[in-house]
Amino acid sequence: MTGAASSGDEDPGPLVRPFAVTGGRAGKDLHGLDILTLVTAARSEAGNAGLNREYREILRLCQHRALSIAEIAAHMNLLLAAVKVLVSDLIDSGYLIHRPPPALAALPDINLLQAVLNGVRRL
Repeated sequence: MTGAASSGDEDPGPLVRPFAVTGGRAGKDLHGLDILTLVTAARSEAGNAGLNREYREILRLCQHRALSIAEIAAHMNLLLAAVKVLVSDLIDSGYLIHRPPPALAALPDINLLQAVLNGVRRL
């Protein structure tokens, strides 16, 4: 993982291409990550010192709450594809745990929610 990007703390700026951040790797064997997949840190931040800047930032973001891949990409201003590669690396190394987004069948029925809302408004 340390070869994916510079291990220094200096900000490389906006000129760094996503392939540089991911070490030229693309989306293969990414644990079936979806933009709605939720990830959270599996360890405390104490063991993150040897990781490069992008990995540390993802772990910092996910330390106390689960975030989706899309949220991580937005916070880091990176492409979704690059974030999926980085998150997959952290999952492989045991730094992150993930769970798939809820299935559509598990979501509440919008008609039922609307009926409850209408009932509450009539009170």
